[in-house]
Amino acid sequence: MAPTEAQRRASARYQKENIASLACRVRKEQAEQFKSYCADHGKTSNAVLRDYVLNCIGEQDATE
Repeated sequence: MAPTEAQRRASARYQKENIASLACRVRKEQAEQFKSYCADHGKTSNAVLRDYVLNCIGEQDATE
């Protein structure tokens, strides 16, 4: 079932208040190699980067 309009607004409000995006720029070839690396390990690029960031700051993912 598709989310209701109220659910979409609540999700957007939560993300605005609690979530930040991190980004970096790399060459297209490097990005493709990284995406392939992630796929080979059965993870998304977002999951690999999030795990790395949490490891760097000494935290564990709350979903694990």
